[in-house]
Amino acid sequence: MKEVVIAITAASYSGNKGAAAMLQSSIRQLYEKYGTRLKINLMSVYPEEDKEQIPWDFIRIVSCKPEQLLFIAFPLAVLYKVFHFLPPVKSLLLKNKILRAYYETDAVLDEAGISFVDSRGFVMNTYGFVCAAVPMLMGTPVLKYSQAMGTFHSFWNRFLAKWILPKMRLICARGKGTLDNLKGIGIEKNVKLCADGAFTMADDPYYLKQVEAEAQKDAFFNDKVVGLSISSVVRKKCDKLGIDYPKIMTDFIDRLNEDGWNVLIIANGARIHSDKPRNNDLPVCDVVYESVKNKEMVRWYHKEMTAEEIRAYIGKCRFLVASRFHAMIGALQQKVPVLLVGWSHKYQEVLDFFELGQYAIDFSDLTAESLQKEFEKFIQEEETIRGKLDEHYEEVMESSKKNIVYVSEIVDEIVGE
Repeated sequence: MKEVVIAITAASYSGNKGAAAMLQSSIRQLYEKYGTRLKINLMSVYPEEDKEQIPWDFIRIVSCKPEQLLFIAFPLAVLYKVFHFLPPVKSLLLKNKILRAYYETDAVLDEAGISFVDSRGFVMNTYGFVCAAVPMLMGTPVLKYSQAMGTFHSFWNRFLAKWILPKMRLICARGKGTLDNLKGIGIEKNVKLCADGAFTMADDPYYLKQVEAEAQKDAFFNDKVVGLSISSVVRKKCDKLGIDYPKIMTDFIDRLNEDGWNVLIIANGARIHSDKPRNNDLPVCDVVYESVKNKEMVRWYHKEMTAEEIRAYIGKCRFLVASRFHAMIGALQQKVPVLLVGWSHKYQEVLDFFELGQYAIDFSDLTAESLQKEFEKFIQEEETIRGKLDEHYEEVMESSKKNIVYVSEIVDEIVGE
């Protein structure tokens, strides 16, 4: 039978472990459907790191760094669109590895967690546009895996979104907020509502065993552990407002320790060989850990964990306070009550699936006092929160599975099944 070749863009195994969770979830489900016919072209922004981390032998890493995509592949793709009917020109253009990968691909799965959002600005929205435009110019259909989009108030973001989103074969909106944002600019026909794809990432027995062994030998892991997901993204946004995010996190940990809570610091974005903050929470976690008063009541593992290992550790927490979106997803999947410190509707719309949207704090209002106050209210409502998690759990998991149901319907049509 014919091979099924799918390119995945805007996701990597290295760095953002939320992206890694979406990758693992989507690839595993695609493999369950297509078996050995499946071939994946992973269009990676971290090709060297990803080559060391890929868990499947049918994945081919294609270097697709932003500068390669924006300044080389995009102009060449425009030329391909205009001159592809000329064999010599076509052959020359296809020497570019990015264009060649898309040319040999049946469909592209765009797994950006968030795209076409006013607050991301000119550069990031342009990059999101080009990620989709290059394969489209090559004649390869693009499908958007569940993600947040909008608002579309800025001229440039609205222009890009209205130009390219209607041309996609499928858009999976990650929640009602995104659905409404898309509807507001007239995009409905190719849109489906699906919960985040990372919800259906399978647990890894190896890491479950490893984390369980760690918990058994360390008295730290009792029924009073609070997980704390610290984010370089939220730190950067706080810096712009003059908010000392690391100090607030440190003060919060100290107060939790004083109240008898152990704290597990979690980096849901990590690049162990890099000091740069992009997709890398390790530096800010280091700063916070070094400043806490009682290190006996704090655990911080300075390493790049897999998405599965992070989720296994979250499962050992009674509560999670999260500044990273996919740390929140991991907590919800493990039925661990989670309090959010975020910056976008993307958090709210997922919590709304569980009727828990009120447990989110906007970073712009963050102080050590406000965070402590919200946490105290939050833990008092533990029983109610756990009830909501149980009540909505199965429907959210089923909604997450629909990502691959909708994707595979279109892929089957493309490959002729």
